Amino acid sequence: MHFYELKIKTNLKAPIHFRKSPEALSKLIATALINSGYTEHNEKKPKNYIFSNMGRADEKGIYQGDKVFYFRTFKEDLAQKIAKSLFLYEDNIFKIKGVDFKVVPQKHIKEIFTQNPVFVVMKENGLFWTFEKSGDITTLLSALQDNLIRKYETTFNKKIKPENNFIEYLQIKNQKPQTFTYKGAKFFGYKLEIKPRDDEESQKLAFTALATGLGHKNSSVGGGFCVYKTLS
Repeated sequence: MHFYELKIKTNLKAPIHFRKSPEALSKLIATALINSGYTEHNEKKPKNYIFSNMGRADEKGIYQGDKVFYFRTFKEDLAQKIAKSLFLYEDNIFKIKGVDFKVVPQKHIKEIFTQNPVFVVMKENGLFWTFEKSGDITTLLSALQDNLIRKYETTFNKKIKPENNFIEYLQIKNQKPQTFTYKGAKFFGYKLEIKPRDDEESQKLAFTALATGLGHKNSSVGGGFCVYKTLS
């Protein structure tokens, strides 16, 4: 297994708040895909890509000047089309200055830290999982696992049947949910620290989380974008 990662360097032509920048980045990526002729973007199935925010904002939560963000996917053709389409791209917010292309092979994952909040939409009521509305950690763990299984199986066209939840240890880093805005709506989520299990199936799901994001809203606002530590 391996995924493709783009390191995208941009100059911001206008300041933007970190809660609003994911929607702007999502529109940038969608525009690049449309311009490249990538038709799968319009199909009603998991997009199976993820992007980061632009690092640490200033004390007022604002991004400005030169910044970097990352894009990941299992699909080489998608990564190639994004890279080519973004080369020398410019609009009223972003002026792309460079794109670095990298292939990331699977290694044993020791820890995962979510850089963007993890958003989980509950099937029963369509609401985001929160301590206030649910507080049931078991429900959160199951939702994260089920989502990753679906992403793995649709990407590789293979079944995966882990014996246990892939998460051995989980810590929720913020008591109150963080919010991102998208098309006038607020998304509520949490930053997580995760230690995945060591078995083969769990490691495959953990690697899938790196490539496609944890939870939902990955391609819309970069929900669940992860950084990680490996054993080597």
